Amino acid sequence: MFGPKLKLTRDLYERLQRAAAKSGYSSVEELAQHVLEKAVADIEVAQSEKDIRNRLQGLGYLESS
Repeated sequence: MFGPKLKLTRDLYERLQRAAAKSGYSSVEELAQHVLEKAVADIEVAQSEKDIRNRLQGLGYLESS
């Protein structure tokens, strides 16, 4: 593959290797692409500022008002 490259720490790459093996992915690249596509799709689906605020609160980045 001769496309864009993404730099990862060795620790994260090793964790991705273990997760890919446990989850049945054929490679770290396949797992990473799947995870990134899902994360981007989730962000794109956010319909409003309220949805985003609720997500950030759920993740602990914002306090409930």
